[in-house]
Amino acid sequence: MSFVAPTWDSSNCQYIIELLPAYSDKTRTFIKKDVNGSTVFADADFVENITDAVVHNLIEEGSSNNWFTKLPSHEQLMKRVKHVFKTLAQESQNVAVVTSLLLTPKQISFVWEPSVFANSVLPFSFDDSDSDSDSAGEEVDLPESNLPPVKLTDDSQQSHEEYLLTRLRAAKARVEAEQIRMQYFEATGRMPPDSESEDE
Repeated sequence: MSFVAPTWDSSNCQYIIELLPAYSDKTRTFIKKDVNGSTVFADADFVENITDAVVHNLIEEGSSNNWFTKLPSHEQLMKRVKHVFKTLAQESQNVAVVTSLLLTPKQISFVWEPSVFANSVLPFSFDDSDSDSDSAGEEVDLPESNLPPVKLTDDSQQSHEEYLLTRLRAAKARVEAEQIRMQYFEATGRMPPDSESEDE
């Protein structure tokens, strides 16, 4: 289970679906402030993959628990997604997690709550130097991915279900990659360098 059963908020005419804490933690992603001081996501692609996975789980759980009078499609819900922050992030808050979903007939709002990751007091910055003298000799143990290999096939020959499963596996892989980056950051206090072939 990923969600608490929906509750009706009559004052705002919307259903509220809380994420269970264990599942909410899996949505953790980095945030930052833009030039206007607004809270924004550090990696829009990662947020898209999180959204994709949450919507897929919502449809699956909603179907088995009869939460919808008519089961919406994945595409329908993805088109209606909106992201909102519960509060503006403070200077020390560098990550956010999805705590709840707000559903109306026309919109599904992902409510993100900013927080501090790894007891960070100051915002982190990337080290542009090639010297690793600070962390010389430090070994960071990173877990291997337990996702099964995904066979790449021609999209035109995939059934709709296979297509959705492939997208879900890709989203889960991105979530795992971000969790590994978080573990590296927590262990070393610095972000791992971005892979140049990440998009591949």
